[in-house]
Amino acid sequence: MRTLASTANETETHETKVQSELEQLLALSHLIKASTEKMEVLNANLLETEQRYQSLFEHNPDVVYSMDLEGMITSANPSLTKMLGYSQDEVLGTNAAGFVPAEDQARIISKFQAAVNEQPQSYTTKICHKNGEYLLFSVTNIPIIINDEVTGVYGIGKNITWQKKAEETIARLAYHDPMTGLPNRVLLEERLAELVQQRMESKKPFAVLFIDIDQFAIINESFGHQAGDQVLQHAAAQMKSAAKDKGMLSRFSGDEFIVLVQEFKCMEEVNETVQDIQQAIALPYSLGEQEYMVTATVGVSVFPQDGTTSESLIKKAGIALHRAKKKGRSGTAFFNGEMNQFQLERLQLENYLRHALEKNEMMLYYQPQYCLKESSISGFEALIRWNHPVLGIISPRDFIPLAEEMGIISDIGRFVMLEACKQLKIWHEEGNQRLSVSVNVSGRQLQSLDFIFEVKEILESTGIDPTFLHLELTETIMIENVQHSLNIMKELKALGIKLSIDDFGTGYSALSYIKDLPIDILKIDQTFIQNLLNDGYNKTDIAIVKAIITMCQVLMVDVVAEGVETAEQMALLKQFGCQHIQGYYISKPVDREAARKLLQKR
Repeated sequence: MRTLASTANETETHETKVQSELEQLLALSHLIKASTEKMEVLNANLLETEQRYQSLFEHNPDVVYSMDLEGMITSANPSLTKMLGYSQDEVLGTNAAGFVPAEDQARIISKFQAAVNEQPQSYTTKICHKNGEYLLFSVTNIPIIINDEVTGVYGIGKNITWQKKAEETIARLAYHDPMTGLPNRVLLEERLAELVQQRMESKKPFAVLFIDIDQFAIINESFGHQAGDQVLQHAAAQMKSAAKDKGMLSRFSGDEFIVLVQEFKCMEEVNETVQDIQQAIALPYSLGEQEYMVTATVGVSVFPQDGTTSESLIKKAGIALHRAKKKGRSGTAFFNGEMNQFQLERLQLENYLRHALEKNEMMLYYQPQYCLKESSISGFEALIRWNHPVLGIISPRDFIPLAEEMGIISDIGRFVMLEACKQLKIWHEEGNQRLSVSVNVSGRQLQSLDFIFEVKEILESTGIDPTFLHLELTETIMIENVQHSLNIMKELKALGIKLSIDDFGTGYSALSYIKDLPIDILKIDQTFIQNLLNDGYNKTDIAIVKAIITMCQVLMVDVVAEGVETAEQMALLKQFGCQHIQGYYISKPVDREAARKLLQKR
């Protein structure tokens, strides 16, 4: 029989057990609640992470796609379909390597395999757009790792086509002339230095052709830089066509170009290349409604005999170019050792010439023009001389071409016209009222926009009668730009000035245009006069002289025969009907004091 005490103990034990179970249930309840809350947070975080990934995938401006371990595309973001033009169905399930050029597929597959082996890869490749055009992409492949196992590869591609084109444009601007599209001086010097280095051991020759467009400054000054640019573009295109199989053509600076002729068997081939280029440039060129003839002068240096550095080869080709210019337009000269001294002398002469006018070293000589009908001096041609304090009297043929190159020929021409008009005014005041003075006009002067204004200013400042100022133009100048020259001549005629064509017969097609020019005087070039009545005289020269005089009689134009040296020549010309003569038989060019004495004798 249980006692009351045992019953009480059992009751207490039971209560304790129930209490313990209740506490355990409460603890479990708290644990379940905490776990539930954590699961809810984890689910929320997972959902947020998934949304973040989806947002990154869906809205990424770059191409994003995933591939399985076989390289098949399993997902692609909208940027891929938008940028490459494919639909999702056309992309999913296809091999990613199939979108790159065939020649690049092996490289792309190796990059993919490296990513599968947990080695992220970055590279550039072309990817084919649906329209067949290839775009350039910068691609990164990174492995997809789940539970420490690679299950696929992500591809992220950035379209860098525009960037590549920009880089190419920048490189082109850095190495090419924007106006002509030719390689510029920077690229030329790099290529030339490379060529020198390549040929140093073999000493295999190559040539440097330094090309200068003749009298280009006249076009710029007369018609503006836009017209000058068009002429340069024309010349560049013609030279490029002629030199395409010969070597690299580049624009060196301004109106100067250089051709590297890398392959030739003999120097005659180099000379033929020069001639091909000059002939190509010389083809007529139309600017607006007018046609022009562009010519070029060329200097040549050859590796290794003329130099073994790019600098020396360019320098010596330039020296040869200046020597060629002394021969006249369309000249060619190959460098030789003597030219170094020539270059030094030329630089010295150029420095002297630049200050000759301001130092009053320029002076005029006058050669009389003789009227056969009246047997008296009818006028003088003003001829400039340079009286240098060290070098003495320098002939115009030695400094006029240099002055044209330096761009100071207009200043010299203005000086000659002003001084000649001043002297004419003195002669008129001394009683020689019918005396005229002839002044040569350079091509640069005639093409200058200020020329007419300068002539008016000189006429007003000296006060001479315009009728007695004769301006001499060479027919070579005339034919280069007939329409412009014709307009200027009409303005000069309107001022009352008389115009003459100098050195007639030495140009291109004089008889075809001479009838349309408003000229008053035509001067027969001395080359046709020199052989008249000489031993072994040329009957053709006599026929030409007679034809020119007859033509002028029909056109009512006066004739002056230059270079008359004998009484027999003078008599024959008078017989042919020539009105005026000029030459050593009458007098060589003399200073103004000697000219005054000649006038006193008449």
